[in-house]
Amino acid sequence: MRQSIHLFVISVITLACFCVHQAALGQGVLLRSVGAVNASVGGTATAMPLDACGALYWNPGSISALKKNEISFGLELVEGKSRVDSTLDSTSGYFAGSTKGESGVIPVPSMGFVWSTSRRSPFTFGLGMGAIGGAASLYPHKPLSEPDGNPVLAAHGRSATVIVLQVTPTVSAQLTERLSVGVAPIIDLASLNINPMSLGRTIHPDTSLMTYGTRYVWGGGFQIGALYDFQNNFKAGFMFKSPIWAEKLYFAGTYYDNNHNPVAATPTFQFNLPMTLSAGISYDGFRNTVIGMDVRYLDYGNTAGLQKGVVDGVVEGLGWESVFSINIGAERRINNKVRVRMGYCWNENPIPGRSAILAISAPMITQHVLSCGLTKEIAKGLEVSAAYAHSFKAKVEGPFVSPDPVGRGTVTNTLSANALFATVTKKW
Repeated sequence: MRQSIHLFVISVITLACFCVHQAALGQGVLLRSVGAVNASVGGTATAMPLDACGALYWNPGSISALKKNEISFGLELVEGKSRVDSTLDSTSGYFAGSTKGESGVIPVPSMGFVWSTSRRSPFTFGLGMGAIGGAASLYPHKPLSEPDGNPVLAAHGRSATVIVLQVTPTVSAQLTERLSVGVAPIIDLASLNINPMSLGRTIHPDTSLMTYGTRYVWGGGFQIGALYDFQNNFKAGFMFKSPIWAEKLYFAGTYYDNNHNPVAATPTFQFNLPMTLSAGISYDGFRNTVIGMDVRYLDYGNTAGLQKGVVDGVVEGLGWESVFSINIGAERRINNKVRVRMGYCWNENPIPGRSAILAISAPMITQHVLSCGLTKEIAKGLEVSAAYAHSFKAKVEGPFVSPDPVGRGTVTNTLSANALFATVTKKW
């Protein structure tokens, strides 16, 4: 019987790998994982709670399964390698250019705290804090009069910074020996600084708002989750995260009217974060090893600010689509002090070709992510974890319409990324 279970688990994981290998591009603005432990298993956590950060983010009901109280502090360093290529065939001639992004290294902090008053208490409490989403890009101005001119950057350069910070106070209850459920209100603080800003405006570059900046906005929602232990080495988990309903973004800047006179403006734009569903399964029947798989759905296609694209020449949203992702991870204990992990994540592409022109400032299109990591206990109850993740190169191509009435061309966004994670954890 035990051998049959092993063969079943291996078959499920192998089938998942073959299925996801055929798919296309990235997950969007939300991070796949939080902290070094969760990142090293590809973000797998809904039914495989390995640490406070991953459990709090992906299933509040799973914190009851953590064996000890713990507090973790982590930092992720992300280096994206982006490029935008464009062509233009117009009355002035044919132009083509390619420009590399200059966004640099982005820091992403995280913190997770899980605590239970005693082993007899059915309640476990938690608090997650940190960045759960973001992006950055920077492309210089490349006029067509220069040898390296790039049609899509001919009118002006482009830059963007997206930051989403989240706080999740959490409580989980062990209802039965097998079932635990958890709930967490979500508090978000976000900022989107994009220049030039065309949201809510016509796509023509002459009408774009050259921004001074934007203010932070607050948002909120909730998540609920459950973990069921079959007590035969299998666990199953489920998480529902509501949309994050946010204040309207507020921008301040200047645009030029038909007479090329500067006009001050303070437009607003509604941006929410999507509803997320996550279901997972894990198995720890192998000696010193646990493996798991999550399947997730991110509802970008029905989220304010993301669902609509260019309508009658006006940018009413980013034009993203809802996506699925699959996360697979494994952890093996080498000895009492060292654990090693590997993970893989695949995502559908939320950005269709028709929205490629809108994705230049935030080309969130990575599809395949491979990760690995380890944890070492350096003193009693004190652990240090490290992880590395590589997002393989992905691209999206779509039409580029220039201010020239007869000008037509293409724009192609390309992105890959490397990330390093470090986390310090104290358990008691």
